[in-house]
Amino acid sequence: MIRKFAAIAIAAGVVLGTAGCNMISHVATNDPYAPSDGAQGHIGDLKARNFLLLQDSTKSILIGSLVNSAEAATKASLEYKDAGADKTTEVNLNGYQKFDLGYNGTAALPVVTDLKPGALFKLTLRSNGEAVEISVPVLDGTLKEYKAILDATN
Repeated sequence: MIRKFAAIAIAAGVVLGTAGCNMISHVATNDPYAPSDGAQGHIGDLKARNFLLLQDSTKSILIGSLVNSAEAATKASLEYKDAGADKTTEVNLNGYQKFDLGYNGTAALPVVTDLKPGALFKLTLRSNGEAVEISVPVLDGTLKEYKAILDATN
């Protein structure tokens, strides 16, 4: 009888001991991250998603998406350097609206910069008196999906 209880106790210990690791381990899939090459940021319900500065030998363009997750309309301002000068682009978003820059039928923002692929382009998102700085990666047309966007831009 004691052998039976000892065997059950050992089996239970092994099961709990090996399964217990998942009870206290950090689950990496719960961490938010940018699932693409682009940068992201947010101010409350306003989200900037997948922002990239794409370049080829003749142009640089800023692409990305703005998403308003709230019911109320909001105004977003994108502030950046263009040819060394401060520039601001404003976008009005209705409730639950997504606005794309540079794809899905919308124009990208042309930008003049000395930055090369691999650098980070500073972009500031402003809304409702708050601001967040986003470090946008500068990429070239090496990947076919980015080359297609660059080629489609005049």
